Amino acid sequence: MEILLADDHTLVRDGLRPFLEELSDDVTVIEAETFESALRAAHDAHDLKLILIDLAMPGMNDLAGVRKMMETHPQIPLVILSGTHDQKMILKAFDFGIAGFIPKSTGSEIMLNALQLVMAGERYIPSQILIGAAIGDALTKPSPAGNDPYGISISHLTRFENLSKREKHVLELLVGGMTNKGIARSIDLQEATIKIHVKNIYRKIGASNRAQAVRMAIQPGWQVTPSRRPSS
Repeated sequence: MEILLADDHTLVRDGLRPFLEELSDDVTVIEAETFESALRAAHDAHDLKLILIDLAMPGMNDLAGVRKMMETHPQIPLVILSGTHDQKMILKAFDFGIAGFIPKSTGSEIMLNALQLVMAGERYIPSQILIGAAIGDALTKPSPAGNDPYGISISHLTRFENLSKREKHVLELLVGGMTNKGIARSIDLQEATIKIHVKNIYRKIGASNRAQAVRMAIQPGWQVTPSRRPSS
């Protein structure tokens, strides 16, 4: 199994390689430091299963490179790995169909969980993309149709605005696949305290369980309806 890691910083590639090799016993990491070399490497690969690409890499031209790579290799999940905090650009990339976005500041455990999620055919959208600064813009400047330009329901975003800063952090870790015990250890709180935060998150966003809360966080256009809500 081959994974293409495209980033112009050698230190970043060196740091990520061990995590990528944990995804499978037979992983081969193919490295590229420019967009053109990434395109060539993807073309020459024989068993490419995942593309990790940096938005700021030479030759990318922001999302133009993302779109070209996806058009060239439409069956391969593409994950953006970047330090950018431009939520609108990231949301537009998801509109193109990327499989995930992982901030370079993400912790190792969350990053590994995110990549495993993508490899399983799911999408990984960090909760801060949904409940960060872009949400405030969407709430104050809605489009005529009542949604933000990237298709996120305003009523859906409002749910996350009701969360406290700590609850948003806990939700982000939930989305990353961490258990209550893991979250408690990560942010140095008691597990009982995390359970209280999780219950408050469920109540505020209208979720009945962990799976539903995560689904609401990673699928911006999804909303709870009576037919979807599990019975209590």
